[in-house]
This record gives sequence, structure tokens and C-alpha cells, in this order.
Amino acid sequence: MIERIGKRVSRPSARAVMFDFDGTVALVRAGWMPIMLDMMMETLGKLGSNHAALRAEAERYVARFTGLDTLHQMSAFADHVRSLGGKPLSPAQYKAEFIASLEQERNGRLRSVRSGERPASDLLVPGTVELLQALRLRNVRVYLASGTAHDDIVYESGLLGIAELFDGIFGSAPHKMTKRELLEWIIASGLRRDEVLTFGDGRVEIEETKAVGGIAVGVATDEESGCLEVDAKKRGWLIEAGADYIIPNYLDEDVIDLVTGDL
Repeated sequence: MIERIGKRVSRPSARAVMFDFDGTVALVRAGWMPIMLDMMMETLGKLGSNHAALRAEAERYVARFTGLDTLHQMSAFADHVRSLGGKPLSPAQYKAEFIASLEQERNGRLRSVRSGERPASDLLVPGTVELLQALRLRNVRVYLASGTAHDDIVYESGLLGIAELFDGIFGSAPHKMTKRELLEWIIASGLRRDEVLTFGDGRVEIEETKAVGGIAVGVATDEESGCLEVDAKKRGWLIEAGADYIIPNYLDEDVIDLVTGDL
């Protein structure tokens, strides 16, 4: 299912496509948001009695900074704690605590792929490989960008068998480009702004793509449904960010038409 947001605008085929990693193509860290929110509520729950409201507020800023380095979310969390009269740890300390919890899930999933207990496809959004291969056949340049550590993204995309399908992989590290810088670099290579298209499940890559004049596709996949349905909350966040289209996965054959400008 592909949902078009707003009016259809005639545009050329995309000549370059940027993909976010976690939640957009890979499910290595599936369930990271509940883990993060649970961690936050261990502190927030001691500072207020309306736990539902506290969690909802935390969910808003967690979603707001999805796609950037986790430090942004932890900075907002520290500010939240401070606003409630608490004495927060540093954002770096909160990040380390979250990563430690998430790593248990991540390592277990990667171990199961390495051992052959489960296929790599289990950790990919359905249709990812087929779409990437179709884009390569059409000579579309394809890039992978993430707020997750660069070395981890390179390793994980290799283990999942998709690394070779990208023209470049850009994770979070001092010497790597941000998503905005990557988009500007792609455009500067000689492309029109509307020839750049992004697939992402976070507000950041959607907002940055629209800011440079590109086409943004929100991947609002519901992980609990096996990535077969649209997650209503994600859909709302992505539309607010400016998404031109919403999809739950890449199984619809029309996704390639979306890239080529025929949809």
C-alpha cells in the first residue's frame, strides 16, 4: 500500500536515493523506542504521578530526534528531568545506559544470523533487497545514512547482505557527513533537487530532504505486524515532518514507480 500525501506533482525520475538504516531497511534494533521509553520512565516516574502524560511527552521528543545521534534524545530527556525538579545525569551517561540495554537485543539478533539460526531476511524490512536491486539495475545511485555508529552500520549491512548494493554508507562518526550534508553533496554532484529521493522512518531525514527540495517517502512500518501494516503514530509523525508518501514496506510493486516518478 502506498499513500500519497497531498497533490501529485509531476517530477522526473530519481537519480539518487538515500535510505535511513534502522527501521527503514534493517530491524536489528527493532523495539528500540519502547526500550528507551522504559528507561526514561524509571526516572520520570519518580518525579510525577501522571505516568501516561510523562511517557507521552517523552515519546514526542524521542520521535522528534529519531534519525540523529541518540545524544539529542538524551539531551531532551535530561532537560525533561530538570524541568520536573530532578537532577539529571549527563546525556552521555543516559546514552550509555540505553545502549547497554539495546545491545542485548541487537547482539542476540546478529548472533542468530551469524549462526544460521535465522535468515538475514528476518532482520530486513520486507522487499528491501528487491528494491535495492531494482534501483541498481536502473543505474540509480543509492546511499545508506544513519545516526548509528558508522562501523556498526557497515558491519550490520554486510552481515545482512545489502552493503554491496549501496554506492556509499554513512554512519555517525566525526569524519562522516550528516544526512543534510550528504543530501547537499549528492545534489552538488550535478542533480536537480527533485531528482533526489529519501526513504526514512524518522522525522529528521524527512525534514532534511524536504529542506533541500527532494522527495520524501515515510516508511511507517509497524514492526509488531511483521512490517506488513502502517503504524498510525509513525504515520502521523512522518506526515508532520513533510513526507510526500507513506508506505509500510517495499512489497508493493508500485514502489519502483514511486522512485521513477510514475506514481
